[in-house]
Amino acid sequence: MAEITTRRAVSEGLLKLMESDERVVLVSSDSVGVIKAQDIVERYPDRVIEVGIAEQLAVDTAAGLAAAGMKPFYVTYAVFASMRACEQVRSMVAYPHLNVKIIGANGGMGSGEREGVSHQCFEDIGIFRTFAGMTILSPSDASQVEKAIIAASEIDDPVYIRTGSGKEIALWDDEEPFEIGKTIVRKEADSDVVLFSHGFIMREVMKAAGELENEGKSVKVVEVPTIKPLPQEAILQHVEGAANVAVVEDHSVYGGLSSAISELLSRTDPKKITTVALQDTFPESGSAAELFSKYKMDSKAIKEKLLTIM
Repeated sequence: MAEITTRRAVSEGLLKLMESDERVVLVSSDSVGVIKAQDIVERYPDRVIEVGIAEQLAVDTAAGLAAAGMKPFYVTYAVFASMRACEQVRSMVAYPHLNVKIIGANGGMGSGEREGVSHQCFEDIGIFRTFAGMTILSPSDASQVEKAIIAASEIDDPVYIRTGSGKEIALWDDEEPFEIGKTIVRKEADSDVVLFSHGFIMREVMKAAGELENEGKSVKVVEVPTIKPLPQEAILQHVEGAANVAVVEDHSVYGGLSSAISELLSRTDPKKITTVALQDTFPESGSAAELFSKYKMDSKAIKEKLLTIM
């Protein structure tokens, strides 16, 4: 899996589903190339619905297919799924609880190198969190993306899966399962700081945690790949006894995992939460490394932030 990009992992997951279930179809708004899905077009030409650059129409088409008993997966950029087709996702998919899966590429600021700032998205989780009954998944490498797609197919409700630019590195064992609604302890530590994160910025998180460990300091790292429904009981167990909670995410500081955890803890176990995320600004275009550095979201910035609360 290390050689497969996160975008290509989408196609791999869809191919497995299409082989086992003839009701699975791909809906594209000129996005076949985004996930390198030419082989899907060749093998299942009658199960690829191409509508052109018309995201609202694509969502409506997926909704119609789902209402007719099919299992549509709509693939586009995260920014277009969550904004250009926002009303259609809300009213045509979420409101009637239709079995439509939406896969959003270029989720996060770290995806801005290839297509630029117009195709970055750092508001999508905040938008879709407000839609009743919608599951939100944010896997952290290619193997997890493929497994998330397969896991999502088992839910008979709307699901949004956030993916990246395709340049993200492999982080985990290919055999590791992906379970919706579960947290994953990536670094266990006897520490009064617990850090939550999700998505492809996990590589920066793990690098920062490793550097701290080399300096004799430790932080417990917990991945939260299911943003909604938030695994509340697990999160409460992780923070029990912790003096400090940190959240790192490649998303706006508003509306994402940090907001979700803040809402939970404010009702149950109030704690100070330190957030590393995109602050109230629009970032530039650029490589992930350059952007994470400039907007203080790289491993160095994460490490420095953690040191201030230790």
